[in-house]
Amino acid sequence: MRPTRLMTLLGTVLIFIAWISPAQGQPRPLKEKIRSGHELFHMYSCANCHSVVGKDRKTGPNLSRMSVWASPILGAAVMWNHVPRMSKAMRDRQIPWPAFKGEDISDIFTYLHSLNPHKGAIYAYRGDSHIGKELFAGVGCQACHGKPFAGGSIGPDLGQTAWRLKNENEFATRMLRHAPNMIDMAKKAGIIWPKLTGNEITNIYAYLRTLVKTKHRNPGKSN
Repeated sequence: MRPTRLMTLLGTVLIFIAWISPAQGQPRPLKEKIRSGHELFHMYSCANCHSVVGKDRKTGPNLSRMSVWASPILGAAVMWNHVPRMSKAMRDRQIPWPAFKGEDISDIFTYLHSLNPHKGAIYAYRGDSHIGKELFAGVGCQACHGKPFAGGSIGPDLGQTAWRLKNENEFATRMLRHAPNMIDMAKKAGIIWPKLTGNEITNIYAYLRTLVKTKHRNPGKSN
């Protein structure tokens, strides 16, 4: 078997293993995720602004040319960094912001990844909670959400809600689902929208997961 074919096969296997349904603990068939991602891409009106096949020119870039979709977290970072522009464009065109839930984000990125002829490497980030704590305080999260368990000043206290985060996909989903509201609140507070890399999102998630343990050590805290 040629090395290129071997790497392609290995990449497909890694994607299949990496994106496991957290609800059932069993891997979903890759074809099922791709089919679901295709349906969601059109259901959420992504196709109104982005092309994925052919050479038709639309407002947004052709998403099939990007390799970032190999990693849900890296793809989420790219979306997060473009949320201000995307949100404005969608409001101007009266397109509702997607109410992402469950495996939506992962399925959409799996679908987009399947369209890229160059594929791309699998990005496996290992979060560092210490770096995540510094990022949380430094990039603007704490300015809106306050110090964990001290009560959120603008957004919700994430110390009280971190237990809801089942995995990185859940974290990315919540970030992107509430992003437009977060933009409005950040503007009112004079906070600059933070640009984040996939690694930084993973580090912040790792820090938030430590808050779950903190809450368990302090059962007196309310939900």
